This record gives sequence, structure tokens and C-alpha cells, in this order.
Amino acid sequence: MLKQIPNALTLLRLVLAPVIAWAVWQAYAAPAEGAQTWGLWAAILFVVAALTDLFDGMAARAFDAHSKFGRLIDPIADKALVGLPLIAISIIAARAQWPLWQAIALSTAVIVLRDVTMTWVRFAAKDGEGVRVSQLAKWKTATELVAVAVAILLMAAPALARLLGLGDGFVVSDAMMLGWIGFLALAALLSAYTAFQYLTAKS
Repeated sequence: MLKQIPNALTLLRLVLAPVIAWAVWQAYAAPAEGAQTWGLWAAILFVVAALTDLFDGMAARAFDAHSKFGRLIDPIADKALVGLPLIAISIIAARAQWPLWQAIALSTAVIVLRDVTMTWVRFAAKDGEGVRVSQLAKWKTATELVAVAVAILLMAAPALARLLGLGDGFVVSDAMMLGWIGFLALAALLSAYTAFQYLTAKS
């Protein structure tokens, strides 16, 4: 029973990914008061999902519960947790004509297309796994998760400020937005480079 805990946590992360993306979408689509509530929920659920990413690995080591299914589903859950919210954010950015929304959309496209392609390549491998995930690829995933987390936290910031009694004056500055876009672009570059590494190693 204990050996199923890591996979259960991974599946929970996979289930939460579309829910978080929906909450992100609603945070921008809903009226002001409702938007803050949705933003807060997106942040809370993202933290829960991120914690499952931490604890499933710890549980796998603690219970010696490593499995082929776990090695396959874990990166897919990570990709869903990154890709689905980013797609929602990119559509919102394009519709609202955010500054440099094209950079957001391009970075998201690189990340999502890379992840879909690499998942297909892994499943097409003879052993169903392909080359093991490299250390740089793990850093790439961490960078992507941070980029998504920052976007969601900025969205939830007004509600968080109100909860903490800091008032209603929080505004996302141009500098914050530019910094986030730059970080997202870095994640996209790492994503493309690790795909090249993987395909080179595989060949």
C-alpha cells in the first residue's frame, strides 16, 4: 500500500494541472472580486501540486517504490503543471494585448511543443522510456515551474495583500512583467537546448 503513495501523489499533480489552468483563466475572466478569489485558489492549488512533486520523490526513496509507471507519469505530470497554466496565460496575454505578449506566446509554444515532442519520443522508444532525464533537464523543469509560480503569485498578489492586511494597492509593475517574461524566455531556451541534448544522446 505504501508503495502506491508516490504514484498517487504524481497522479494528484496531473489532475490538479487542468484545475489550476482553469482557475488562472477565471482569474482574468471573472469580475474584479471574483478574479481575486480565483487567483488565490490558483496559487493555493499550485503550491499543493508543487509539494506533490517534492514529496513523491521523497516517498519513492523512503518506500523503495521506484517503478516504470512512476518514471513515465512523473515527467508528464510536470509538463501538464507547466504547460496548461502557461497556455491559459498566453491566451489571456494575447487577448488583453499585454506588452510583449508575443514573447510570452512564443516561449510558451517552445516549451509546450518541446514537451509534447519529447513525451512522444519517449513513448516511441523500445523500452517505453528512452534516455533518462538529465540533471539539466531537471533544472529546466524547475525553471519552468518557477516561471509559472511567479505568474500565478503576481495574479494572486492583490488577494494575498488584502488577506495580510496590506491594503488594496498592489499593482504589477512594468519591471516585474519584464523580469517575468525574461525568466520565461530563459526557461524556453533551456527547454529547446535540453531537447537537442536528448535527441543527440538518443541518436
